[in-house]
Amino acid sequence: MIEHPFPEVEPDITITPRPDAALTEILRVDLGSGFVPLHVGAETVWSFYDWPERQLTGVNWTRVVGILKVGGVECLEIIDRYREPPIEEAGEWTRGLWRVSDESLQYLQREYHDGKGGGMIEEVDATPEDLQLRVGDTWIGHEIYRCGSEARGEGEVHHGVVEGPFEVALGAGEMLCLRETWWSFAADGRGSTMAELYVAETGRSVYFRRFNGPAWRNYEQLAGNPEREHDSLIWRLWYECLPDIALVS
Repeated sequence: MIEHPFPEVEPDITITPRPDAALTEILRVDLGSGFVPLHVGAETVWSFYDWPERQLTGVNWTRVVGILKVGGVECLEIIDRYREPPIEEAGEWTRGLWRVSDESLQYLQREYHDGKGGGMIEEVDATPEDLQLRVGDTWIGHEIYRCGSEARGEGEVHHGVVEGPFEVALGAGEMLCLRETWWSFAADGRGSTMAELYVAETGRSVYFRRFNGPAWRNYEQLAGNPEREHDSLIWRLWYECLPDIALVS
């Protein structure tokens, strides 16, 4: 078994809006929902908790292993190893290439291995993410994954907004955060996915929540889970993620 710091049941987490706080801007210094800091040698461990059971369903070990040039541009090479309980050595892993500047982060390539000898390499056409978060900022973009003639995400429209501030009470204590909310619409115009990412004043992401819309395959099965109304749609919580730094101060 591979050791990790996460309890089998998700710890209690409280989110409180703090409109009185002066926090309006943060420079994010990590991969966001991938949690690892953006420099060579950085590593982190992070977890998945599925609702409504709130049981630990997976753990990721993520590390920035080096710098590679793509089309003459230096990119961070990031390895992510995913394991489901019982957590053993064999399992899925991905290798991603990310272009990073002082202002933005852009996903360029995804190499996936299923742990059984199979996998695929996809070129990623994605709108760059701003690392400087300012309350009220919005954006519209896309994220398309191509492998030969196959493509995922074509026709989907992605949206984002920076909200806050919020106080997030975790195992590591109370943290003042800004929230990035992302949501997407499928090619047919139906709501597909939504996510919340809470970024602390340090620039580190400490809490992630994934919701699904009516276009997602398990939307009906998520009835009864916490919901959020956003952009005139009802989104249903699927799972939450915590990094190791969210557990202890």
